[in-house]
Amino acid sequence: MAAEVEAGNDPVAAGEVGARWDGLAKRLQESTAELAGLIASSQENWRGGAGDAARAALGRAAGWLSHSAAVSASVGRAVGAQADAAARARADMPPPVAYDPASVIRDAASSGNLLAMAGLADELAARRAEAEAARQKAIDVLRTRDAALRGHVPGETFPAAPSLGQA
Repeated sequence: MAAEVEAGNDPVAAGEVGARWDGLAKRLQESTAELAGLIASSQENWRGGAGDAARAALGRAAGWLSHSAAVSASVGRAVGAQADAAARARADMPPPVAYDPASVIRDAASSGNLLAMAGLADELAARRAEAEAARQKAIDVLRTRDAALRGHVPGETFPAAPSLGQA
């Protein structure tokens, strides 16, 4: 289970991916604002049906850009939150605790120490309990991580690009 939280878990790289999504969202927001400015300034120069049609097409494009910016920002936040969840899981994962009863028995027998032999049952029970506690903690860490990953999946999707021809 420890290998599962280590493999492919690079919070720095994931953070960079999230930052790129945030950057895309900002660029799309800037483009939306520029397009809105163009639409507003076109009132003077583009008149009549053609001007109205051009503004309508640009309005659809601006709406699409705005929605795409929101989805991009949501994806950026989700990637960051998922990276945090994965990093937390890696930090919280307990180290594996080996439980090999045969090895413990062999070691006690080969030591020649009668106290070690007499305490063997207690030693085995303690090691088994330690291994089981670590296993349960690892299971809890994976469940918590998986729930957090699922909880940070964005609900929005990118819309299809609008038709910019006649509406």
